[in-house]
Amino acid sequence: MKKLSIAIVSCIALTPMFLNAAPSKKPVNNWTCEDFLMVDAKYQPTAIGVSVALNMKNKGMENQIINMQGIETVTPILVQECTKNKKQSFKQLLAKEWAKIK
Repeated sequence: MKKLSIAIVSCIALTPMFLNAAPSKKPVNNWTCEDFLMVDAKYQPTAIGVSVALNMKNKGMENQIINMQGIETVTPILVQECTKNKKQSFKQLLAKEWAKIK
């Protein structure tokens, strides 16, 4: 439960910075790669972390940890793939690439 509380507090604390960096008012689950690429590079890992946290399908969230190394690994891959096709779904691409590093 403590880890879940820390994750929630972290997301709440980062939300104002993330929202100011967001390219549009679209929910992150509706982003295209173009929307992701419009986010300032220093906030792209945060966008990935928020998206992963929002899309966790596992029960028992209190046992989940934030995979910082995974976020650092997948960020340049997503930037590269999104640059190739800006119209593809950010959520789907993230899910595909995230599954590869798990």
